[in-house]
Amino acid sequence: MIEILVGGIENDGNPSVTSMKQILGLIGVLVIALSIPSPSVGQIAENTSKPIAKDAGRLLKLTEGWRINDEGGDFYFQRPHNLQVADDGSIFIADREELLRFSPEGRFIKNIFRKGQGPGEIDDSFMYFVQGRDVFIQDLSTQRLWRSDFDGVFQEQIIVRNTDFAGLIGLVPDGFVLLRSAWPPRSEWTGKLMGVPHIVDLVARDGSRIRAIATFNPRSFLSQRSATSWDSLRTALSNDGKLLYSFCGRDYLIEVVDMASGKIIRRYRRDYPKVPYVEKGPEVARFRRPEGAPNIEYEPDIYSLVPFGESLWIVTSTADKAKGSLIDVFDKYGRFIDSFFLGSARTLMAVEEGGIFCQEKNEDETITIVRYRIDSPL
Repeated sequence: MIEILVGGIENDGNPSVTSMKQILGLIGVLVIALSIPSPSVGQIAENTSKPIAKDAGRLLKLTEGWRINDEGGDFYFQRPHNLQVADDGSIFIADREELLRFSPEGRFIKNIFRKGQGPGEIDDSFMYFVQGRDVFIQDLSTQRLWRSDFDGVFQEQIIVRNTDFAGLIGLVPDGFVLLRSAWPPRSEWTGKLMGVPHIVDLVARDGSRIRAIATFNPRSFLSQRSATSWDSLRTALSNDGKLLYSFCGRDYLIEVVDMASGKIIRRYRRDYPKVPYVEKGPEVARFRRPEGAPNIEYEPDIYSLVPFGESLWIVTSTADKAKGSLIDVFDKYGRFIDSFFLGSARTLMAVEEGGIFCQEKNEDETITIVRYRIDSPL
């Protein structure tokens, strides 16, 4: 679609002259537009290493609003993740054997995690998403999916039929967006990197599968002894649920899938300096290299995707000891519009209008969740 805006034309007061100028201007725009080739399917929008913003690379200016710590003893932060803000402002944070609810001001309300395998109970690891006044929880150990209220009171079990799902990606009006994997037979695990199909499915609220949305093929090193992930796969739904953002592999490339059609409508990347991989030790290594696996030279370029409005915030592998992690921002057209550092020892958890939530690690290794107001122009 070509959108043409004509306005602000000065003239000598003669209507015929004005009309002629508008027509000539219109023809000129059309000629220019038609001379630009339409992008072919799968074409990648290339961005340089420098974004559009003039002050890119700055340290983001933030003002603290409030903070959450576990000093009160009601809960304990070990690996807090997946912070979500409900429509009423309630804040939910997942952790090990914890699904914590806080008030909009950061006051602790309740841990709605219940250990077990019964209705509304979680055996081990889990995924969750908040919608309206409901919390949808998937127990990853037992594949069970159910709905509870904000107090953790069980409402209904959702039986997902005919397939095995590895994770809950998000919620849409039609139902659930779930990820399943299709591993090759063990006989094909011959000690090499192999692409393993990971399929994003749309599942109705009654648990029936509607259709496949997209398929990604991250590589794993498959030997007779073990299967070890090699590539990263990161997915995130846009705030309105109409788009699926994905990063699959190790090199900087974003694919945007239209949820309605299942088609890739945009692919973009930027010129990105690779970050050398440094072994972190067996207890914290992102990748434990089995015998025979290729050497790892570089970190994956992208760590996480955070949609916000029509933009996408990307947590990159670039980090500065004093300034923290580098965040890239792309607009809805895939243009690299901004980048900034988050601040030392901060991890981005969520973005909302005018503010962000960060996880901060203190010198004594304790963890604090902080809500900041953004003072820098974005």
